[in-house]
Amino acid sequence: MTRYRGHRKAISFNKRGLILCEGETEENYFKGLVTQEKYRRKFQSIDVNIFKPKDHSPVGLVNKAKELSDVAKKEDNPYDFVWVVFDRDGHAKLPEAFELARTSNPEIKIAYTTPCFEYFVLLHFKKTTKLFNKCDDVISQIKKEGLPDYQKATDLFDLLSEHKDTAVLNGEWVINQSKDDMKAGKKVYELSAYSNVHELVQFLYSLL
Repeated sequence: MTRYRGHRKAISFNKRGLILCEGETEENYFKGLVTQEKYRRKFQSIDVNIFKPKDHSPVGLVNKAKELSDVAKKEDNPYDFVWVVFDRDGHAKLPEAFELARTSNPEIKIAYTTPCFEYFVLLHFKKTTKLFNKCDDVISQIKKEGLPDYQKATDLFDLLSEHKDTAVLNGEWVINQSKDDMKAGKKVYELSAYSNVHELVQFLYSLL
């Protein structure tokens, strides 16, 4: 008797994820990334949301991410990954937020910028660790370098997508520039200029 074995069709399951942002600019950027027409189906299980804690603290943002992650587990539809996106912006309790994220189960990843998310936007055009005292100074630099009509909370991703590789390279350079300070004991939130947002961008594209 001859048996015929049918070929099983490989099934690809999309990763389910949560990206929780503190501001509209960050939310718009990552929503733009995951809703690109050519990748929309692959990223369809990724939620990009905004949450503004009453006390405006990153601790509140991390706690909300933990809460949403716990709810997803209880519903038997857990997230494969959770990221929170926030910047320094004069926030208190930054050390607590980083520690809370690190010790969460599963760990919550942080995409962080100093002084503000616009520093990551600037890295799409310029390699710099210049000290910016306030976000308006970063925005002024963005307008000089590549986006003269830039405004906060605009739909950025389409404008920046062609410069994505530059932002990743410049982000890696920024982290490399901070290595000596980090070895000396400084934390990322104690640096005058920092961004690891490109790591979240790289992670998302690694899912494709």
